[in-house]
Amino acid sequence: MSPTTLAASLLVTLAVCSAQSNLPELKVEASDGGSVLRVRNTASQPVVAYMIELVNYPGSWFAFWQDETTAEPVKPGEERRIPITNMTAGAAPEYMKMQAAIFADGSTAGTPERVPVLVERRKQILATVKELIARLSKAETAGQSGTTAAADLKKWDESIAGPTRSNRAKPEGIVAAAVKGQIEWAAAALEKGSVPAVLASLRANEKKLGGGQ
Repeated sequence: MSPTTLAASLLVTLAVCSAQSNLPELKVEASDGGSVLRVRNTASQPVVAYMIELVNYPGSWFAFWQDETTAEPVKPGEERRIPITNMTAGAAPEYMKMQAAIFADGSTAGTPERVPVLVERRKQILATVKELIARLSKAETAGQSGTTAAADLKKWDESIAGPTRSNRAKPEGIVAAAVKGQIEWAAAALEKGSVPAVLASLRANEKKLGGGQ
């Protein structure tokens, strides 16, 4: 190997190690009826999204996705405790891995297999939020009630194939679950509230995802 090639290889290795070291720290504890995920941000930028996964556990798979539309970004040095109902996580903490993270400045860290999935998932969530805003803007103009608008969203949701047991851990299943989750949330919110109120929430989420001004 030439000195130039060796130097380039070392730079790549150092870059990969640096990215991996920026992943939030994860500790998992058992709790009554579930588990607790303890996520600590060791980077200099706030964490806006991350994925935790049960890796190589015999006969089972579990993943936890967090995004800033449902929680505030994790500030540098901050630790967040997240209770979940999954009991396997706390019973087998050594199988629970922080797989990917996105930071406020747009940088990422994590495994080469999961970082692109987290990025694509966030991209598709934003696209879905934009489509929801477009649909509900039309519903608002037409004077539709929340119940009527919710029924229309449910028809849209039914037209989208959801994740299956065979693809739930694959990119297509992960993205499908996220997209359907956004639509189902909006439909449920419309059944309890008004179109303008849900639109306001969606526009706030759009800004958090980086797609609005």
